Amino acid sequence: MRDELQQELAEAFNDDLADALTPFSCTRVVRTGKLNPATEKYEHQETIQYGGRCILGNYLKDTVKPENYQVDDAKALLLQNEVLVIPKINDGWLIGSDTYKVINVSKDPVSATWSCQLRRA
Repeated sequence: MRDELQQELAEAFNDDLADALTPFSCTRVVRTGKLNPATEKYEHQETIQYGGRCILGNYLKDTVKPENYQVDDAKALLLQNEVLVIPKINDGWLIGSDTYKVINVSKDPVSATWSCQLRRA
């Protein structure tokens, strides 16, 4: 069922919804190990980049809003099979010339899409 839903959504993204899609990119820095207080650097640092396309909207007309919702928050819907990295809270997204911070990430019941709550950074 999941594969079929993702295929149908991908077709809609490519055809009927193509005009509504917005490209985004993310660079996530992952720091692990001990922090050296003198240099303020961690032992290990890895940069993860991902991106894709999403349907960008807002919560203004939704009847159910996230509990930490703010008026300027945006929401992004993206296909899981088009994004190679799972979006995480605090990821910084670049959409056009605007920078956003991921506040919340959820998935639909069949794990076909990610829904991300975004806040301007």
